[in-house]
Amino acid sequence: MRQLILLSLLIASISAQTVNFKETKFVEALELYTYRDGNVSYSEQKTVVQYKDGKTITKEGNTLTVQNSDKEVLTTLNLNERPAVALYFQLTKALFSKNLDSLKENFEITKPTDDQYRFSPKGDMKKAIKNISLDLQKDGSVAFFVINFENKDTIKIETK
Repeated sequence: MRQLILLSLLIASISAQTVNFKETKFVEALELYTYRDGNVSYSEQKTVVQYKDGKTITKEGNTLTVQNSDKEVLTTLNLNERPAVALYFQLTKALFSKNLDSLKENFEITKPTDDQYRFSPKGDMKKAIKNISLDLQKDGSVAFFVINFENKDTIKIETK
C-alpha cells in the first residue's frame, strides 16, 4: 500500500508543473501598466494561477473560476463563450512547458538564436495576436515570453 501511495505521488509530481512568475501587462486603451507576482501549476486536466495578492484563477475543462483570498467565488466563465481567454491559457501552458508542437497549427515558428523563438500568427489568430516571443535561459528553461496583441495590449511573463 505504501509503495502505491509513493508511486501515485511520484506520478502526480511528474505530471504537474509549477512555475513562479512576474506578470507585466500593458493596457493600451488605458495607457496603464500593471504588475503581479504569482505562480501557476499545470496538470493534464487543470491549470491553477495563484497571485500573491490572494486571487486564484482555476481553469478546469471549459470552466474558469476566479476566487479571492477567502476562497469566495468572484467570477465563473464558460470558456466556450470566451475563446480568447481559453486561447490565453492554452498559449501560456504551451510556452511554459515549451510544447511548441501544439502551437504549429496556429503559428509560424522561427528560431533566430539558440535561446529565442518567435511566433507569427496564422489565419484567424492574426485577428487577436500580433506576435509572440519566447526567450530561454542558458539551462533551456523559460526566461520570459511576451504576447503582443493586435489591440496594442502586451503581456510579459518572466519566470523567477
